[in-house]
Amino acid sequence: MSIRARLALGAALITALVVLVVAAVQFLALGSFLSQAERTRLELLLPTVQRAIETAPQENSVLRLSEALSGSALPRNVDVRVLRGARVIALTRNFPVLPLNLPPSYAPRMTHSVLVTTLEIGGQPTTVQLASDVLGVVNPLRAYLRALAVSAPLAALLSALLSFVLAGRLLRPLARLELAAAAVGQGGDLRSPLPGAGRQDELGSLARVLQTAFGRVAEVRAREASFTRAAAHDLRSPLAALKTRLQGALAGPRHTAELREDIGEALSDVERMRRLTEHLLLLARGKQEVTLRPLNLAVVAGEAVDRARERAPGVPLEFEAHGNATLLGDAALLTHLLDNLIGNGVHHGAGAAMRVEVVGTPQHVCLRVCDAGPGVPENALPRLTEAFYRADASRSGAGHGLGLALAQQVADVHGASLHFETVTPSGLRVVVTFERGELG
Repeated sequence: MSIRARLALGAALITALVVLVVAAVQFLALGSFLSQAERTRLELLLPTVQRAIETAPQENSVLRLSEALSGSALPRNVDVRVLRGARVIALTRNFPVLPLNLPPSYAPRMTHSVLVTTLEIGGQPTTVQLASDVLGVVNPLRAYLRALAVSAPLAALLSALLSFVLAGRLLRPLARLELAAAAVGQGGDLRSPLPGAGRQDELGSLARVLQTAFGRVAEVRAREASFTRAAAHDLRSPLAALKTRLQGALAGPRHTAELREDIGEALSDVERMRRLTEHLLLLARGKQEVTLRPLNLAVVAGEAVDRARERAPGVPLEFEAHGNATLLGDAALLTHLLDNLIGNGVHHGAGAAMRVEVVGTPQHVCLRVCDAGPGVPENALPRLTEAFYRADASRSGAGHGLGLALAQQVADVHGASLHFETVTPSGLRVVVTFERGELG
């Protein structure tokens, strides 16, 4: 069932329920009003009964008194019985069969509404009983119920029809939005504007959310396409070089030294592809796959500095740690972060001195990697963490442009911030700030 039909059905049911509740309240109120009106009518007849009895001749028998009552101005549906003590002194013809000793009251009895009261007639206490049939109360209530039986279904039907029409008008923008979203999915242009995005209501909010989501998907698709092309390019180069060297080694007789040289270069190409593949896999890791445990960032950084000193003994590399550097982290990912940040400074610092610092404060642990090399232009700083981006196109042969992208990914996984600063007179500083978190 469509939303439009459900809205119409729901409106009809709600209308029927409201009508029935209101009708029930009105029915009770009407019954009470009619009953009170009937009591008032009977009370107004008491003076008429009293005059009829007082003006009757003294020698009147019960029959004569009854004739006097019948001849008075009593309505046809009202009958009277008059008693003195336990003796009936007057009785109209159609008075119902009721006990003589009824207490003074007004109440429904059998098929009549009966008013019982005591009057002073001829100096003697006299009990007057007036009985009217209930048709004066029942007939209006029956008429009301018959009218309700017709009006309630009509009200529900009218509500359903109006709700169906109104829902159609309200849902029309949603139908247009659905068609536009389907067209975007088929055409592939995820940045196409969606209808209704300018509305200031729920449909406008939905259109804006969809438009934002489509835009983000478009950005992800663009990044994936660029990422895939760049990865294929960087893998193709070492593969082509490896193939050329192997073909050269198999082309004819070679000396042992030449074979060793070719095999060494081939191993370098394999190592480059291994590192590229490893970094690609690390970049593809989801945050849900990472388990953070307490560790000392100063220890991880010190080990990374020792490895860098072994690989580049000609680069002056200092290391300092201050304060408590314990935080929640993944040791393998943080090792890759440090290796990439230090390696980036070694490769692009032109042999200039480097400094690595780890500083712990009560709330944060800060990692700084600084080199005194040529530095990076200010306009290139925001793009340094883009995969395969190189600030200096002339250095395209060095590395594969994933190191800083991986560092940003590791920082994001740890909820840390990573930013770059230029150093005066030259150089680059990378600052990674970690929240200490609950160590447990």
